[in-house]
Amino acid sequence: MPNEVDNSKSQKHSRIQSIKTAQPPAPSLNQNKNQNQSQNSKRNSFTKKQSEHLQANANRKQSQKKEFVKPRILGRYRILEEVGRGSTAFVYRAFDPQLDRFLAIKMLRPHLAQNKSFREAFVRESRLAAQLSHPNIVTIYDVGITDEIPYIAMEMLEGVTLEKILKSKHKLDLKTALNISGQMTLALDYAHQQGLVHKDIKPANILILRDKKTAKLTDFGIAQAIDNLNHERDEAFNNQRKPKRNKVIGTPEYMSPEQVMGHALDHRTDLYSMGVLIYRMLSGMPPFVADELSHLFKQILKNKPPELVVEDERLKDEMKDLIRKLLQKNPERRYQSATLLLSDIRKLTFQLESKVEKKSNNVRSLTMTWTLIMSSLVFVSMLIGSIVVYWMQYKALTSSTYDHASSIARMIAFQSGDSILLSDQLGLQVIIKDNATNQQLKQIIIINKSNQIIASSRDELLGQQFNKPNKQFIVKTYSVLNSAIGTVFDIPNDDKIDKPVNLFSVLQPIHFSGKELGQIYVTYSAEPMYKSLRTTLITMALVMLVTLIVVATATLLLARKTSRDFDRINKGLKRLSNGQIDVRIMSERNDEVSEVFESFNQLGHYLEEFFERDLKREKSSTQQFEIIKVKASSASIDNDETVEVSIESN
Repeated sequence: MPNEVDNSKSQKHSRIQSIKTAQPPAPSLNQNKNQNQSQNSKRNSFTKKQSEHLQANANRKQSQKKEFVKPRILGRYRILEEVGRGSTAFVYRAFDPQLDRFLAIKMLRPHLAQNKSFREAFVRESRLAAQLSHPNIVTIYDVGITDEIPYIAMEMLEGVTLEKILKSKHKLDLKTALNISGQMTLALDYAHQQGLVHKDIKPANILILRDKKTAKLTDFGIAQAIDNLNHERDEAFNNQRKPKRNKVIGTPEYMSPEQVMGHALDHRTDLYSMGVLIYRMLSGMPPFVADELSHLFKQILKNKPPELVVEDERLKDEMKDLIRKLLQKNPERRYQSATLLLSDIRKLTFQLESKVEKKSNNVRSLTMTWTLIMSSLVFVSMLIGSIVVYWMQYKALTSSTYDHASSIARMIAFQSGDSILLSDQLGLQVIIKDNATNQQLKQIIIINKSNQIIASSRDELLGQQFNKPNKQFIVKTYSVLNSAIGTVFDIPNDDKIDKPVNLFSVLQPIHFSGKELGQIYVTYSAEPMYKSLRTTLITMALVMLVTLIVVATATLLLARKTSRDFDRINKGLKRLSNGQIDVRIMSERNDEVSEVFESFNQLGHYLEEFFERDLKREKSSTQQFEIIKVKASSASIDNDETVEVSIESN
């Protein structure tokens, strides 16, 4: 297509020039058409060869898969059964008759084994990996080739891959994740010191043994062998179209940016993959996920990883800082060795397992202080309010009860006036019986002017002299007709009674036509009033208790949240003072506290840039130095010579 556009442009240009200057005409359309057809035929031919090549490889792999039969013997090992298979190899359970032990055999797939360079790289890298002896790395016993098919004899382990565990549990708790991360980092630290880089750290290459405590790293050397095969295919297939470049290797989601770019790799690419692994264990998925590789690689190269959600508040900021440092795009900004990473993981594990940090005796807990202050204020306020409300209700109910009893006494006095005047004893008894139906009236006594009981709800009192209550029990007086006064007495409880009853009495004169005929004495029960007061008191106590609990709980939660924020800032400042200038505090809050966090992050960013500039200046200052040649005794030059030497940085 570019050639067709160029040809059309050249045709137009030649036509214009021929019109203006009468030069010879441009090449004909038939000639251009023939050129385009020639180029298209070449392109189609290359595309056809490419597709035929890919189809041939696919057919060969498919036929090999169909034709492949499990071997019975590999070297001196007897193959017993297949225990697993992957994209590059089969795994068998085998028996070593010489050493009388069972082991695992990983045999390369035939279509890969037929590639000589891959086969040699596989054996070479496997032999290097066989030199590793570490409790967290699967031990390789032997490496060999039988019928041009290489294999690895390694220890037989019973367990399950971390990938299967994550698929079933989705994510792990922080303690388990740190435990696995610590073991894997310990293994990588050992391997890196031996000069080996794994290049394919992922859950599928981590085996969790049956004891549920030990994690082992597998497939050392496989990634490097695939890398060599990809180099060969890149040269053979793309040499005619584009210049040679390094080939991308690894599992896409766990690749470092330099792996995606195909750059030279060192041990720091394993540390990036460790960051992805820890992120996956804590969140349930890798930081970058996409349906297409192009989108995934773009995210790995340009996007910031989503913020990690750490459920354990004790190590919330520390884990975010660790992940953020591991997932840096620039390898220079990551951990520079597995040793440093292992040190931080061990510190975090110790903090997680240790008890809560003891505070100074002079420092009061903000949570308890706020909770006690708020609870005390609410308790005192509600207690005072409850007392006031109870007292006001008591006064209102007492007055209402006294008025009700007085009104009943006045009504009975009015009814009994005629009967007393006519000495109608029977009429008086009828009046008393009619009013005795009121359950609150405990006793009714009618007294004549001679202070003799002439009618009563209690027959045994008839004809007896009435004993007026003592004046000290008077609680209230009220006016009646003709300046007469009615009196309300409080009746004290009898200690001999098991269940004391709250009673009071009313003594009121009986008048008829302005003349006093006698008195009426009514004993009234105040139990309903006191029952109502008790109900009110219990209700107010419950309301006060519920309110106190709600306020104390809300204050406790708020104080804890605020205390955690202060603690995060305090820990961050301590880490800054210890030289960890990459510390950051992440938060989704949008209030004054978030502004404090942002100011802290700006401080950390400034310090980081300041120390980076200082480090660059220090490096640049070492690039040039002066060498003073001291004049020798035999030299003819009298003055010292100063020579400036430039040293290129690596």
